[in-house]
Amino acid sequence: MEHKVTDAEFYKVFAIVSVIIVGLAIFIAILSNVFAGHASSASENYKVEIQSDTNQRIAPSGKTNLASNPSIKQEVIVASVSAKKTLTGQEVYNTVCMSCHTSGAAGAPVIGNNNQWSDRLSKGKDTLYANAINGIGIMPAKGGVSSLSDNEVKSAVDYILSESN
Repeated sequence: MEHKVTDAEFYKVFAIVSVIIVGLAIFIAILSNVFAGHASSASENYKVEIQSDTNQRIAPSGKTNLASNPSIKQEVIVASVSAKKTLTGQEVYNTVCMSCHTSGAAGAPVIGNNNQWSDRLSKGKDTLYANAINGIGIMPAKGGVSSLSDNEVKSAVDYILSESN
């Protein structure tokens, strides 16, 4: 006996197969998210890959082994420690202070302007020294040169005051 497939049976089988295919697609998508989801995000993975590629491009192409090259003499250079020369007030002013105290940059009192310095001097010379050593307002401590000694900074303050009277 011959069995003819009717349209209703065809649609029923087609619907079942379609549901199974869609279900498998969803299941595969969920599995791929679970196994690939250990990274924080796709953009983070991309950034890590870009950084890795950049580091690889800028890495040195070779390493020089100087110890194995007989034409290069290895010498030990002994640095001599010499006593630091103490700068005078004028030298400190010319190398550190001049840039702001000649032009009045950022509100710095100008050398030679007796009015600006007399107001500050009225608070006492020790206050001027402390402000120069520790910094005040925009002016950094020791004018931004931390290697200066306190005495060098004080001599620079004395130089500026002598030029402002």
